[in-house]
Amino acid sequence: MTAKQNFSEEEWKQLLQAPGAAGIYIMMADPNFVIGSMKEAFTVSCSIIEKGKQQNSELLSALLSEFKEREMAKKAQLKFEEKNLEGVKKTTLEALKKAVSILDAKADPQEATEIKSWLYDVSVKAANAAKEGGFLGFGGTRVSEKEEAALKDLAALLGVST
Repeated sequence: MTAKQNFSEEEWKQLLQAPGAAGIYIMMADPNFVIGSMKEAFTVSCSIIEKGKQQNSELLSALLSEFKEREMAKKAQLKFEEKNLEGVKKTTLEALKKAVSILDAKADPQEATEIKSWLYDVSVKAANAAKEGGFLGFGGTRVSEKEEAALKDLAALLGVST
C-alpha cells in the first residue's frame, strides 16, 4: 500500500492535477461551444466525486479526499503559461506524463494501474459528455474523430487498454 507520505508536496500536487489535465486534454482535442465545454468540465468534476464514493485503494482514496478541501482543489488546477490551444494541450500532456512517472516510480503497481485506469475513464466520460458538431444539439456525434485520437494518445501514455 502506498500512502500520501510517500510523495513530496510537489509530487502530490502533480497527482492532484492529473484528473483535470486528462479532462482538459480531451476538451482541447476538439473544442466545443461554451455549453459543450461546460458539460465536459462538469463531467470531470462528477467523475472525481463519483469515484470518491466507491471502494478504492488507500492511495486513490487519499487523492480523492483532497478534492473535498477548497485549498487542495485550488492546488489541483493547472497553470497555463501559453493560452493558445497547442500550449494548453502541451501543458496537460506534460502534467499527465509527470503524474505517470511519479506513479510508476513511487506507487504500488496495482495502485498505479488503478489510478491510471481511472484517469483514462475520466477522459472517456469527458469525451462522451457533449455532442461534437451538429447545430443546437441536433446531429453531431458523441465522440469526434479528434477526441478518439486524443483518447488513443492518453491510453498509450497511461498504459491502459481500450
